[in-house]
Amino acid sequence: MRRRAFIMGIVATLLAASWASSSMAAEIKVGSTFEVKPNSIWFEDATKLLQWQKLQKRGNAKALASYEDKTLSNRAAWKFDNPLIVKIIGLERGRHQVKVEMMTPGRLLGSTWFLDTAALQQ
Repeated sequence: MRRRAFIMGIVATLLAASWASSSMAAEIKVGSTFEVKPNSIWFEDATKLLQWQKLQKRGNAKALASYEDKTLSNRAAWKFDNPLIVKIIGLERGRHQVKVEMMTPGRLLGSTWFLDTAALQQ
């Protein structure tokens, strides 16, 4: 009896986590404004973001760190210390990618970037 209750608790937790992540994805739409988490990687090119996502999915931390170092040093990607405000101007749901426009005042105001949807927070 306790085993069944334990399993049902796990199932309920997994369903809740799945619902939470899908509800966030459902709320992302063109024209929406979001805050980007600090220290997220911002890409100038969608193909570089896709390569980063593939490396991240494989779970090879060394290869991912190497790719991040290479793209950041070549200025093909950027990392910002503070949370910044962006507007969604494009969305690739299947790839978990968004194209955004920087809305935070400063020298990068109006610049466009590609981000993984996991970098967004409300």
